[in-house]
Amino acid sequence: MISHFGKRARYNIILFLLGFVYIFVIGLFGGVDKIDLVYGLVISFIYFFSFLTIREESRFSFSIPTLLVLLTWIGAFFGLPVFTKITGLLATLFFFVVIFLLVLRIANSNKVRLLEFVEAVNIYLLLGIAASLLFRSVYAFNPHAYHAPAEGLSGMPDFIYFSFVTLTTLGYGDISPASPLARSLAILFSVSGQLYLTMIIAMLVGKFLSEKQSTGREQ
Repeated sequence: MISHFGKRARYNIILFLLGFVYIFVIGLFGGVDKIDLVYGLVISFIYFFSFLTIREESRFSFSIPTLLVLLTWIGAFFGLPVFTKITGLLATLFFFVVIFLLVLRIANSNKVRLLEFVEAVNIYLLLGIAASLLFRSVYAFNPHAYHAPAEGLSGMPDFIYFSFVTLTTLGYGDISPASPLARSLAILFSVSGQLYLTMIIAMLVGKFLSEKQSTGREQ
């Protein structure tokens, strides 16, 4: 299957697996020492494979993901909060561009194959990852930006959890925005998550059904 779809499929499948590990797997080992380094390693690969998925449509060079990786590891090794803030903001902008180009690609596609559905899932995962990085940057600027349990926010797993709770509008309430900026971003991502599910997925399903009907008429 991978060879049939070519490089574009390979990059998207690898990106999906990396996103899956970043969101669902690493957090299971929250008590492990140096877990932030594991997050740093996986997000570094996510930067590069996000770039590779949209390389044909963008004017980016490898310098963009390379810069993000350097900032990530400088902040991790030297414990400089300013790098966490800068990396989160730049990474969010980078992911927004990647998401925008992937949405355009899906919208302009003539056929709906498995690849388009994988790309659609990747967009949603990247939106959640971008939200988690931005929420963490807000917290780095203002530790009182969120109401959290008594033990506080323990790190990246909490921000990933909060980002997807926000995207899906579950609203459990164990972590909630407190500052005006945090609340505005929570509104932005909750609306974005709902609009994405209703518009992009509906568009994909509509294209798929229309293609099936056209094929049926030709036969």
